[in-house]
Amino acid sequence: MFRLEEKHLEAVKEIAVRNRKKRSCGKCYDRGYIGINEENLLILCPKCVDMEKAQEEWKEYVSEHEDLKERFADLFEEDNTGEKIDV
Repeated sequence: MFRLEEKHLEAVKEIAVRNRKKRSCGKCYDRGYIGINEENLLILCPKCVDMEKAQEEWKEYVSEHEDLKERFADLFEEDNTGEKIDV
């Protein structure tokens, strides 16, 4: 089973905080994420995080790290209609 390394998890937490659109959130308690799943991936707060901006920033981060490119290759694929695939 894949498990995201701690150094990448810290980077994702920073991405979540940078892309918050509300100052105060009772759902995530102002962290930008609700929790962490079994793969050590963040579950971003849909109430206060700009998901599109966070996704784009994550995509840039993944493209800079070879160890993540293979695991998250689907970020760089497009479907037949030319629209991005939701992850």
